[in-house]
Amino acid sequence: MPKFLITSSRRPTPRIRSLVKDLVAILPGAEKFTRGHYSMRELASEAMLRGANRVVVVGGKRGNPSIIRVYEVKDDDLSNIVTFIVRGVALSREVRRPLPSENPEGMVVETDGTPIADEFADAFIKAFEARVFEKPGNRDILAVINAESDDRVRVEFMFREKLVGPRLRLAKPQSMIKG
Repeated sequence: MPKFLITSSRRPTPRIRSLVKDLVAILPGAEKFTRGHYSMRELASEAMLRGANRVVVVGGKRGNPSIIRVYEVKDDDLSNIVTFIVRGVALSREVRRPLPSENPEGMVVETDGTPIADEFADAFIKAFEARVFEKPGNRDILAVINAESDDRVRVEFMFREKLVGPRLRLAKPQSMIKG
């Protein structure tokens, strides 16, 4: 099972910390890490010590989450593999959605079939080692990706056929999936 170390930029606001908490609850094998003054190299070392193969960093702008970068841990260093631009977040506490009652085992992605939603599905597969267009198991998170425009999507998460966690509005940067 993939293991993710999820952290924030160096000086997170309460909204960014809340999004990190929500992501830890919905991503299979995720663990929260308080970054403090750790450099990216020190984050890579910490991820290796904890057996994580991905580091997810949530950054902010003007107090709100604005970017989610997913890094692969390679030889005591981090390599950016996927970047998501955050255009809007409704935290689980704001939309009164529960977090999953138990740790999810995997993630399945479902889209509306539009090209932009399918492109984001490819990014979720690469970033979070998700599966696509399968029936989710009893302990899988379902990430539902729907297009809002030619470069934006809305992502909602389901666990056991109930909406859980945050609602994300994501935009595509110039290069979402790296090398």
